[in-house]
Amino acid sequence: MTKLKYLRHSILIACFLNLIFALTHWAGIASDHLLIATNYGLSALIILMVLLNTIVLTHHPTIMLPQRQQIWLINFAALLIAFLTEWL
Repeated sequence: MTKLKYLRHSILIACFLNLIFALTHWAGIASDHLLIATNYGLSALIILMVLLNTIVLTHHPTIMLPQRQQIWLINFAALLIAFLTEWL
């Protein structure tokens, strides 16, 4: 259960960093190609972590519904952030 908690924290930290990278690129503060590649790589990492989180969640039927709903919301928000930062 603690591994699932660490995975959720990793997803939240990666989303925060992805937003920081995307906002600095959009604002024109940093327009380096390395920053863009890092943003794409971080988005791909977020998507992989969400998939891993979903797989782990399906194999733990003992997790209560409120905690499952919290994980679903985090996964949805993380996917939304990952796709929007890549698309925009």
